[in-house]
Amino acid sequence: MAEKKRFTEIDALRGIAAIVVVLYHYIVFYDEKFGHIKENYIDILSFGHYGVQLFFIISGFVIYMSVLKVKSTSDFLTKRAIRLYPTYIFAIIVTFIVVGISSVDTLKAGVADMFINMTMFQDFFGVKNVDGVYWSLRVELTFYLLMALLLIFNLQRRVMLFTGVWLAASALIQITNGLAGNETTALIEKFSMSNYCQMFIIGIMFYYIWQHGNHLKYHLMIALSLIYDFSFEGFTNGLFTVFFITVFYLVLNNKMQWLKSDTLVYLGALSFPLYLIHQNIGYVIIQKLESLGYVHEVFLVVPLGISLVLAHLILHYVEKPSHNVLFKLYKERQTAMLNVSR
Repeated sequence: MAEKKRFTEIDALRGIAAIVVVLYHYIVFYDEKFGHIKENYIDILSFGHYGVQLFFIISGFVIYMSVLKVKSTSDFLTKRAIRLYPTYIFAIIVTFIVVGISSVDTLKAGVADMFINMTMFQDFFGVKNVDGVYWSLRVELTFYLLMALLLIFNLQRRVMLFTGVWLAASALIQITNGLAGNETTALIEKFSMSNYCQMFIIGIMFYYIWQHGNHLKYHLMIALSLIYDFSFEGFTNGLFTVFFITVFYLVLNNKMQWLKSDTLVYLGALSFPLYLIHQNIGYVIIQKLESLGYVHEVFLVVPLGISLVLAHLILHYVEKPSHNVLFKLYKERQTAMLNVSR
């Protein structure tokens, strides 16, 4: 069966999720962390952190698509690194400088922390994140390492076996932590990403439905993942997962054509730099505005606008150029190695 082309609705969904997360951080999370000066500040989007869950479902879909296309484990990991690290490292440097010259001491990280952050493994070392949103990169990295293991053992096409074992193992980890509840079991639960595995599995199943049709086994795995979500992550989390699943079913059945809007698709292209750059820099801007008396919610347009402009600049002057150069070098290296082996 021929591989179907990637559809733009996925990119648009990523863009919408990014904006929802940004507004959640500026409205709700900022209020929890610092407190908005204005009384009765709007509290819409208090559910906005669930946007990260949608990111994980999309990641399951898109990353598994790339796993099935790569030539080797090193090919997969190299391509992931090229896509992520240039943008990520640039965002770290900008955030570190802006927060460093600000008066918001609680957000500041040390120089050593900044350099360790550049590895993307800071959470594993217990090092402070330069920006709070980087916690989700640990979850993504764990997923990539799991995908690398699949490639090493050539199990990437045994998708039902792999996802079934993953879900069962994650359930065992959560049950063990629930019963024992000690520091070790809590760390295993955290670093095994058992709180989020169901999201990635749902994304993988939707990729298979998109490629291979409505086979019952894929829908059953989605149902199992949903039961897992309600059981371990709570009722509200489960309801949002139901909503995201519904959206994906509608997208796959061409019922959400409005997502193909050029604006939304471009927002999707901005989503990675926007996600990386918005939080702490936005907090610095909001705190400065409020200290100058600009306390009304309407002034959120300032940090949002600045974050979007920064994301646009990073996309066009960091992300795209670095991808072009690095992918070209990687392709040339692969060709040279192929010629040597002949």
